Amino acid sequence: MTGRMGLTAAAVLCVFAVAASAEWERTIFAWDTRLPAQGKFQASLWGDYYAYEVGDADATTLDGVLYLTYGIADNWSACVAPSFTSWDVDDGDSESGISDTLLTTTYRFMEEKDSGADVAILGRASLPTGDDDKGLGSGNVEPGFLVLAAKTLGPIVAVANAGATAILDADDGEEDFILRGCIEGIYPLNEQLNINALLSAETARADGADDDVELGLGTRFTPVEQFFVLGAGYVCLTDAYDWGATLATGYEF
Repeated sequence: MTGRMGLTAAAVLCVFAVAASAEWERTIFAWDTRLPAQGKFQASLWGDYYAYEVGDADATTLDGVLYLTYGIADNWSACVAPSFTSWDVDDGDSESGISDTLLTTTYRFMEEKDSGADVAILGRASLPTGDDDKGLGSGNVEPGFLVLAAKTLGPIVAVANAGATAILDADDGEEDFILRGCIEGIYPLNEQLNINALLSAETARADGADDDVELGLGTRFTPVEQFFVLGAGYVCLTDAYDWGATLATGYEF
């Protein structure tokens, strides 16, 4: 949906639109191969929270991201995602403001009904709209890609991502790229409610820092085709952060 200083927030998006058949992604943590139909527009607001430590002090980061996604074709979409970040270190510094903006485009070139699995490629670029001097952004354009795959295994849908992000003009002490991968399992309790579980890994941005390996568990509720709400929590198996949570909601026009 996923370099971490941490994320959260409670987010509520209340919108009204004409009825339409929504092709929402099914995932909470991973990027899904399911895309909006041609000519459809989806808006979703995500709030994330991460707790971690800076030296001996507790710290938190809250982040809100608004994903605006348009279906160029039934198997091709484009997205712009501006964001806002607030971070705080106990008895120390804190900052809030606009953070980096993500641009993505996803093209699905294999369909499960025809080929046995969905396969897609996602191209992405993070634009430095946040102030890196305040810890609100990277300060650089950072391009990347992900290979996305999804397959139905009995009652479970498995979605996997693997890819990399380049850190252009990396500063001293920074890696030149970040590798990331994840697998998410989706178990439908009924037509409206899913239980989602995740295992993910991401290499550290800073030299000598801990890689991020996390487990996540969440639920996604779609009361009508056009609307969803979800909540999730996760724990880190390394010292990259301690724990986190996500709330999100969205609507298709």
